[in-house]
Amino acid sequence: MSEQPTTSRNESYKIQDLAVLVKTGKIRVPEFQRSFRWAASDVLALFDSILRGYPFGSLLLWRRSAPAARLQIGALKVKAPSVHDALWVVDGQQRITSLVNAVDPEASASDDRFRIYYSLEQQRFVSPRDQKHSLAIPLPDLFDLSRAFAWLQKNPDAAEYASEIQRVTGLLRDVEISSSVIAQADEHVLREVFDRINSAGKRLRGSEIFDAIHSAAGESGQLISIGAIADRLDQATDFGRLDEEIVYQAILVRRHPDITRDAHNEFSPERSNIVPFATETQADAYERTEIALEKVIRFLQERAGIPHITFVSFRFHILVLTRFFALFEDPASRNLELLSRWFWRSTAAASVLGYTGSTENIRTLATLVEPYNESGSVRSLLAATDPSRPVPVPQLDSFRTNRSSGKVVLAALWARGPINPLTGAPLSHSDLASYLVGETSPAAVALELFPRRLLKERASSAANRVIAVVDRDSFTGPLPNDFPLESLLLNRKLLTLLRKGDHRSFLARRTELLERYLRDFLDDRTGAGFEITPPLAELDLDDGEEDGVSGSQSTTFEDIQ
Repeated sequence: MSEQPTTSRNESYKIQDLAVLVKTGKIRVPEFQRSFRWAASDVLALFDSILRGYPFGSLLLWRRSAPAARLQIGALKVKAPSVHDALWVVDGQQRITSLVNAVDPEASASDDRFRIYYSLEQQRFVSPRDQKHSLAIPLPDLFDLSRAFAWLQKNPDAAEYASEIQRVTGLLRDVEISSSVIAQADEHVLREVFDRINSAGKRLRGSEIFDAIHSAAGESGQLISIGAIADRLDQATDFGRLDEEIVYQAILVRRHPDITRDAHNEFSPERSNIVPFATETQADAYERTEIALEKVIRFLQERAGIPHITFVSFRFHILVLTRFFALFEDPASRNLELLSRWFWRSTAAASVLGYTGSTENIRTLATLVEPYNESGSVRSLLAATDPSRPVPVPQLDSFRTNRSSGKVVLAALWARGPINPLTGAPLSHSDLASYLVGETSPAAVALELFPRRLLKERASSAANRVIAVVDRDSFTGPLPNDFPLESLLLNRKLLTLLRKGDHRSFLARRTELLERYLRDFLDDRTGAGFEITPPLAELDLDDGEEDGVSGSQSTTFEDIQ
């Protein structure tokens, strides 16, 4: 219990007040808060409520000191000094972030979630998509009267709407957000308040509860959160943003395979005695998990050929690999090769093996990764996939981008190094990442060559797909004679059929081509027909005789391929 009584007072802030508080580092977000989750539609709805005079909620703030820190609130980056009277956001983070970013010229230009226009003809806020065919002023220009006048000078057609601009500008600058400001409370009281608020709305996820309990501080003294780890990994790798639940489970699984355990006492002395990292602090756990996760991502992109998180079928791949790279920081090249085979076997044969991505799958497979036994762990994982049997080729006429089989097909097509028809350059991880922001499947880059309405019974054919970041019209336009069609698993005959609109002949021919390619691809990636031997350095090439020549064990070059 706090020794001092908790007091609160009612205050109100205008949008411009909040903007100043954010940019001067006086508004802070505690670690137990969620990261910003609103979509562009939510931000638009907030400003629509303001315009209509609807209630849009109040804020709950905690006044206390705050250290110097580098903050990111939405798209705004702030180098905040230490202050004695900071306002920590207990409830209202989504609204504050939306209000301040949407009226800021730089923030709204850099993040589509905050880009809003006011349609002068329709007298309502609209998204960038809806403003293209109407006379619309950007919200940052509308919010600042001097910017609004400058906009009017550049857009003389809008002169008749000057009074409307002035009316809405005044409305936005006059609206007040009611707030309760708590003082003289400790962090435990604030967390209790936060939990009570949350119990009436959306429940906290495991990752958020874990962050609330185990606020970690890095070497710089700044707090580390699960959301921050996900953000940094996304920026560093173009792999897409990992779900925060996966990051949370990765922190747990590197320490112990059972991710369903009670995490409240994760860093207690009792727990530390039964995990491989007995002496690490909670800050160590966060930082080392981030390092391991980046190694996982690099392995998937560079070794396994998986360009983006949306191409990964099961979360157990991320988690088991996190445990492996946490326990074995510099694995032998041979073990990385075998680990890649395990990834592909456990993906392509998931239905045969009974893998569904369940918590039990995670625990069973993570248990096979044993401390101090790098090669044995890899061989155990591979052995669990019944490596003597070829993996099945996906059914091509029931293609879905959100299914494991569909992701296998798309990853195989990615392995060909698809060329962008518009640029003539190979697609990069960054190209895919820009099209897959916020997506849960690779559908946005799996272009349909023929519209589904034409295909009828073959509307779900994988043969109708290519990896591309252009639309259908751009893709089927003129291509130079030397364009490498093979990078898209096409040839001149198929291109001719595509341009003629002969979808029946096209799909029949490309299905045959895709089936053959997938069989060869999967045999190669899963090491079909090859032995599972350890790294050469671990092979016992002699039997201890003085001449160093083994009389009972011999290993040929073919055995270690």
